[in-house]
Amino acid sequence: MPGRQQQYLIRELASLFDISSRTIRYYEEMGLINSEKRDESNEQRIFSDKERRRLKLILRGKRLGFSLQEIKDMVDLYERNPKGEKEKKQILEVTDQKLQQIDEKLLELQTAKADILAYREKFQKE
Repeated sequence: MPGRQQQYLIRELASLFDISSRTIRYYEEMGLINSEKRDESNEQRIFSDKERRRLKLILRGKRLGFSLQEIKDMVDLYERNPKGEKEKKQILEVTDQKLQQIDEKLLELQTAKADILAYREKFQKE
């Protein structure tokens, strides 16, 4: 059928992204993704290709260190108006905050590394 959108069962999505079905249900409970029931007699969740793309963005955001709420806000903003200046500005603000947090963490780690190396050197000389 041309133009028909791909649909996925929860176990198919879980397998596709190497995550548990429980993780997908949790994201659904949090309002990050949505499913439809196949029919009244069958309680299986089905997900659209749009939800698969959202899940991909969610998992990417998690790998980059964003909270689920930050991810939800950014994805919702983008989907509402992908070319909107206000939406872009808000997304950039969130990413700038995350970059600042990463810079602070890097500085903290570099300081810790320098301290450990100094202590190591001191103990080697004793």
